[in-house]
Amino acid sequence: MQFVDECTINLKAGNGGNGIVSWRREANVPLGGPYGGNGGDGGNIILIGDHNMSTLFDWRNRKNIAAPNGENGRTAKETGHGGSDVYINLPLGTSVYEASTGTLIADILESGQTFTICEGGKGGHGNAFFKSSFNRAPTLHENGDFGEEKQVTLKIKYIADIGLVGLPNAGKSTFVGQVSSAKPKTANYQFTTLVPVLGIVNLHDEKVVFADLPGLIEGAAEGKGLGHEFLKHIERCSILLHLVSLNPADNENVVTAYKTITNELKEYSRALLDKPIIIVANKIDVDGTKANVKKLEKAIKGKLYVISALTKEGVTELLEVIYKDFQKIQAKNKQKLLAQTQKVKVIELKQQKDFTKDLKVIDLEDGRWEVVSEFMQYWTNKIPLDTKDNVVRYNQKMQTIRVEETAKKLGAKPGDTLLIYGNEFTVDA
Repeated sequence: MQFVDECTINLKAGNGGNGIVSWRREANVPLGGPYGGNGGDGGNIILIGDHNMSTLFDWRNRKNIAAPNGENGRTAKETGHGGSDVYINLPLGTSVYEASTGTLIADILESGQTFTICEGGKGGHGNAFFKSSFNRAPTLHENGDFGEEKQVTLKIKYIADIGLVGLPNAGKSTFVGQVSSAKPKTANYQFTTLVPVLGIVNLHDEKVVFADLPGLIEGAAEGKGLGHEFLKHIERCSILLHLVSLNPADNENVVTAYKTITNELKEYSRALLDKPIIIVANKIDVDGTKANVKKLEKAIKGKLYVISALTKEGVTELLEVIYKDFQKIQAKNKQKLLAQTQKVKVIELKQQKDFTKDLKVIDLEDGRWEVVSEFMQYWTNKIPLDTKDNVVRYNQKMQTIRVEETAKKLGAKPGDTLLIYGNEFTVDA
């Protein structure tokens, strides 16, 4: 299967069904009254974490995904069937962004985790809903609401506890292959790893996920080589394992090789350097590498761990160090989680939006005035002007935000025309 770790798709939840006007008409019930049912709700679009998936390939060519609309209401006060929900299975570690702004909407991190990305429109009420002691035979009814629409960008950022970074040929794939059941492709040339490879390592009966990430090169943070595509996968790792090859054939200057990766991490995000970073000198089994060990020890700040991923020399000791650091991070994370759950929840009262501030009345000349209002746009879609009751209700909505009053203040005269999203009304005297 082809590896795809980023794609953009258009999502459209289902519209709500319309409510209907209907009357009960039976031989033994001469005054049956209103009988129109409500419309069904539109289907939602729901994201779900799937541990069996590792790529976004299934969604790359499906640019438009829509949920079914709700059915219109029926007679006998029967509600129309709701539209079925549409589920989008995503690999764990997928981040969902608003395509136009880049704003993060959701992170899919756990198997079975669900997130409703687009809500279906609510069904409109039928005339039976509006029956009251004041209006025993209403002709009121509503259209269903529109379902939400979004264009989103999906990006996989692999979830791993330990991320391996280093220049091509640093020996990352060999290391992961030795300590886990993963079998990444290895060879003695650059860019062997073309996609991230995850390996699970059992450390003291605890499963720790290692990520073998493609080799970085100088300028990776600016988009050169393969690194730019995969630097983002490092962000979720708890610990970084920085491998440097001691083999003179791989690096002309081992210190420069070390600094190249450090600089690329800093250029991409300084927050990466705040993560625990374990510096590992690999390929000690190669002749003539001891001099490079001394150079690295002088250049780095902190301890240098010397291993051979090929022969496993020093690997067991390194895994113990990784495990201890990992345990410390896990303990800190548990403390943070406990602190969050103990916080007192503060309930904020939501203030109702003042739609009068949203209202705009534009002079089109020749006695015509265009009304622009989020409030009126919603109710124009919601209230069909096909019954007297609905016309009265629509006029009440206009009065709520003082449409006619605002137009008169701007110079509208009796007999002028108000244009409201396809509807025309005459300004009263």
